[in-house]
Amino acid sequence: MYIEDLIATFKNITKDNFPELNTEEFLNELKLILEKKKYDLQDQTIIERILSEDAESFSESFYDLLNATVPDGEKRTTYFTNDNGGNTVIDLYIKSIEQSIDYFYNNIISKQFSGN
Repeated sequence: MYIEDLIATFKNITKDNFPELNTEEFLNELKLILEKKKYDLQDQTIIERILSEDAESFSESFYDLLNATVPDGEKRTTYFTNDNGGNTVIDLYIKSIEQSIDYFYNNIISKQFSGN
């Protein structure tokens, strides 16, 4: 379930904010990469929670990361149509997922040690 949710989120973020990226072209590859990651049950639960309770923040994080990496203007269209451009977008999405998981773990650990 979480993989479909991650793919839908990826599709929505890129479609809405980066229309020059042919998102459909990368969805199968993204799905294969997510399946190969084999997130454990705890990570899957965290991903589902992030997407249900903090989806806006997660989306903004990926958008900011992507926007900071991809050039502006005409170079952006060229970048997205380049084979490496799509791979970079997927890599950044995976990085964003993993940063979100790490952030969630850090919050849990800090709450345990602070007594809250």
